Amino acid sequence: MNSEYIEGILFKIEESITTDKFIDVERSIVELKDLSQGSDWKSLKETICAFLNTSGGIVICGIQEKNKKYYHTGFNRDNESKIIELQSNCFKNDADKYVDLSDNIKFDYKDFLDGEVVIIIVYSLSQDNKFVKVNNNYYERKLTQDKKITEDKLRHQREYKVEIENSKETTIISQASIDDLSLDKINHYVSLLNKEIKNETLKPDLEKAKSFLLRSHFINQANEVTTLGMLVCGEDPFTFLESRAEVNCYYDTSTDIGKDKKLFRNDVINLMDETFRYIWGHIKINRTIKEGGRSEPEYPEKLIRETINNALAHRDYTINNFVSVTIEPNRYIEIKNPGSFKEKIKLINTNTDIGIRRLIAGIPDSKNPKLANVLKVYDKIESQGRGMASLVNAALENLIDLPTYEIRQETISLKIPTGQLVDESIETWLKGFNSYITKKLKSELTFEHKAVLAYFYKSELANRKRLFAILLTESNNHYEIIEALKQAKLIFEHEAGTETNPVYVLDRTLMQTDFKDEMMNIFGDDYIHFSPEAREILNIVYLFTKFNNETLKAAEITPEVYRRINGREIVGKKYESLGRKVRALCKKFEHDGIFNKGVKSDYSFNFNHKAKEGLFN
Repeated sequence: MNSEYIEGILFKIEESITTDKFIDVERSIVELKDLSQGSDWKSLKETICAFLNTSGGIVICGIQEKNKKYYHTGFNRDNESKIIELQSNCFKNDADKYVDLSDNIKFDYKDFLDGEVVIIIVYSLSQDNKFVKVNNNYYERKLTQDKKITEDKLRHQREYKVEIENSKETTIISQASIDDLSLDKINHYVSLLNKEIKNETLKPDLEKAKSFLLRSHFINQANEVTTLGMLVCGEDPFTFLESRAEVNCYYDTSTDIGKDKKLFRNDVINLMDETFRYIWGHIKINRTIKEGGRSEPEYPEKLIRETINNALAHRDYTINNFVSVTIEPNRYIEIKNPGSFKEKIKLINTNTDIGIRRLIAGIPDSKNPKLANVLKVYDKIESQGRGMASLVNAALENLIDLPTYEIRQETISLKIPTGQLVDESIETWLKGFNSYITKKLKSELTFEHKAVLAYFYKSELANRKRLFAILLTESNNHYEIIEALKQAKLIFEHEAGTETNPVYVLDRTLMQTDFKDEMMNIFGDDYIHFSPEAREILNIVYLFTKFNNETLKAAEITPEVYRRINGREIVGKKYESLGRKVRALCKKFEHDGIFNKGVKSDYSFNFNHKAKEGLFN
């Protein structure tokens, strides 16, 4: 399907038109479309779907063939967006999700006679991505026609996809032999199996272990070692698996990331243990005043173990790249994993005003089901789908801040922030809206209310940064709280959700923390020149006055202004300097009639204020 081939087709059509002698150019990989009628667009999508599911092809848009005669109808550029949508918003997979086909569908304009046509080049999908559908039908190309794919063929393809998906961990390791497995590790696995029911004897040598290794999928019928066998029982896994048997750990102080770097190369069991010990040795341990001054780490121990183990259990072992762990003290732990999530886990809708990027917890989705079964014997992982639910629960229990995922090509990055979901900033936000919330809720806010509201609030902020948050629904977390918030109309369902996995977003009033439009109405263009500190002071006082009828002292305003501008880490001199600036600005706003001042030097917003010209000039 090179340019010379396309030029040859166009030349033949042009010759047919000018000489009035018909030359048939339509083949199994070539199709002409007029696109002047609505039905033509439907036909175009069916043809492209068939090309994707078969062997690819070329569509020339703007030429009609009728009764063995060509007509150059041209292409209306007003319809350009419909062509572009073919790449991302037309074809769905078995999970009923739109598929990004930007690598499979290419298009361009070509001059033709006294106008132009659009050339669409379609490259077929890889076998593990077939088939896609349009308007709920799957098509394939048969000669010059688009035919619906039979249910029997669809079933066979789905079974094949499952087969190749599950065979990744049983891929043969070239150059490795059974002698490269450790007899000690094999017997250790046998002993763990026998803890429940004694059904295996310890193996005296590798020859006598062959039957067991075959049943465990550690070798195949030809006694060749599998990826699974090398991961679990390899004597020196890195020699054969390279970066697939490696974890790189970094302690990032933001001054020298390489200051404390550790590379672990081992079997998957030891990688889990060594990585956990590294993290646990580098996170902060606080002393609490509760329970006699007990130690309290930044992160729950069980959560860290489970997260590391899941990363190594469910990573994509077809990708020769390592897992990396970065610890940034007082900020986060980040785990980067080779691989991607299956489409059925992702809920994405960015075509609305409220963009949604959520991951569904609790769906069994191991890329390595046989490895997962082995790791259960080692007590390294629990039931599949548990990892995300643990992260959600830890956040709702205020043990960590909102965990987020970033998904890039062949990499999943999980970031677990230290701190709390309901932190000081959330408390200030909720306090500012307290009167508004309690009036709708008809009750006082409990901690559970605060946690769920904070989870939805921070999830939306994360989605705006193209990060994924884990879906929170009444089916798996805080059913009564979510139901109460729904009834109070403090949350509502987003169209991205489904019957089984609804997506909730906050009442839009609660998402207002920047009252820029209101300030522009009051101050006009002068507001553009206000300092960041002045803007945030106005935002905070406006919020508390309008939605909670509450006054604030300068000392109460300063912490939130600092957090909004500088983050949560307090630097003494910077905080003191900001405090002086806040006091001075509050006095200026009071002097200029923007704020009303109470008897306790507390401030409220004067909604009757009319700005003077040049207030901050």
